[in-house]
Amino acid sequence: MEHYYNIHSHVPSPNMEEIAIVNRIVREDEEVKDIKGERIGSALFLSVGIHPWYIENVEEQIEQLKNWAILPEVVALGEAGLDKQSAIPLDVQQEVFIRQAALAEESKKPLIVHCVKAWQELLEIKKQINPQLPWIIHGFRGKPKLAEQLIRQNVYISFGEYFHPESLHVAYPDRIFTETDDKAISIQTIYQQIASSLGISKEKLAGQIRRNVSHLFPGL
Repeated sequence: MEHYYNIHSHVPSPNMEEIAIVNRIVREDEEVKDIKGERIGSALFLSVGIHPWYIENVEEQIEQLKNWAILPEVVALGEAGLDKQSAIPLDVQQEVFIRQAALAEESKKPLIVHCVKAWQELLEIKKQINPQLPWIIHGFRGKPKLAEQLIRQNVYISFGEYFHPESLHVAYPDRIFTETDDKAISIQTIYQQIASSLGISKEKLAGQIRRNVSHLFPGL
């Protein structure tokens, strides 16, 4: 059975063909027990992070994140990032993002990144801390020039329902992932849309995504 890999979802899928990394946002009203016990297909995989919209009590959230990060079902940190549309001051977002990136390094887990209108700041942080663990930009809709700039900085790119077709060609084959995010769309549909835009079969895309996932997430 061919699997479809969903690198960033907010909703567990009952589809046994789908292997999803389900995101959990660290907030003051969440507890570690709340992310245990969910089964996604035949396995459980999670990402946990402090979203730039929901920075509330930094020290408490960081401590909570540290507790979650050590759980075996947590395979990535994030989504963490920078968002100029957030009400949280950008300097606070940057501090929290840098601390999450450092925790990803300590945990030896990839970082799933949320970025809105703050690409220059994000790349400056990337150069500043020089992480060894992969960063994956989720829900990328940017132009190919930005995609090229990110890939030159050793970043991976995940595409969802909306994307710039030329950016797919920049990321394919070795830097591309797929996701549904919080959209009511199947990952199979995302695969078909991306494969059609690339001019390849869905099966060929599935094989490449599988290799990319195996490289970054050998346990999936």
